[in-house]
Amino acid sequence: MKIGTVEIQNRFVLAPLAGISCTAFRMLCKENGAGLLYTQMIDSDIISEKTSDEVKQFLNIQDTERPVAVQLIGSEKNILVKAVQAVEEFADIIDLNVGCIEEDYLTKRCGAALLKDLPKLESILRAMVEATDKPVTAKIRIGWDNQNINGVKVSQLIENSGAQALCIHGRTADQQYAGKVNWTIMKQAKEKVHIPVIANGDVTSYADGLTLLQKTGCDLVMIGREAQHCPWIFNQETVDIKQQILRFIALYEQYENRQSSIEVADHVFWMLRDFKTSENTKKVHLIGTISRIKRYVNRLPQDE
Repeated sequence: MKIGTVEIQNRFVLAPLAGISCTAFRMLCKENGAGLLYTQMIDSDIISEKTSDEVKQFLNIQDTERPVAVQLIGSEKNILVKAVQAVEEFADIIDLNVGCIEEDYLTKRCGAALLKDLPKLESILRAMVEATDKPVTAKIRIGWDNQNINGVKVSQLIENSGAQALCIHGRTADQQYAGKVNWTIMKQAKEKVHIPVIANGDVTSYADGLTLLQKTGCDLVMIGREAQHCPWIFNQETVDIKQQILRFIALYEQYENRQSSIEVADHVFWMLRDFKTSENTKKVHLIGTISRIKRYVNRLPQDE
């Protein structure tokens, strides 16, 4: 499977997860088989002002993670072009967010707001494609609301703009993350374009991912919120959750610039969701150092 010239080894992809997709988390997902990793959503206004060294440190992409898609959000064409030029040295793929539903971004006519202004979306994407030799992609929703489901039309526009792939989340902006995913629109979008299509929404297991691929005919499947709890969702094998968490901590200590015990505690708590223990795992948030969090995990009793 290829996006442009970029080879994708596994059909399961890690979504851009704000506040979650730190370097260590991405690396753990990669070790568990994720074929493509997305960075967190990055504000083009901020990244376009950084020097090359600052961008390198900010992205903190390791060679073992590749391929990595850097996701940008913005609505000003010139600033997005500058952002593309800022990240292209470090990215394998550059993605435009056309699905974000955060009020701050919608007010600035970014993210899902672009689904309501297709001429602007096309103009932005063409400019991004022209600004780099790296493949450009876009992540969309199926429409703004139930009266304005235009996912198929937007998918065709993305292909016509020169983008090399697209990801489609099977809900409208209006639905946010509630209600059922509409896989019919994803299937129709896949049938109408010739570039790879990534299906996204409601995948909570490896088997779910395979089902979504089968139902939609899409090329790849993206996993978001479930990966937060199970970075091992990208393959079918049974894992030792405690070992996975200790591996995350080791990666964090080795590669992360921030060295934040709060960030580590959050990840550990999320990953303990399916770990059967009599211990109240919320206690991890009270631990003030990474080394003590590691000791806590090692000592956690597991229920039979």
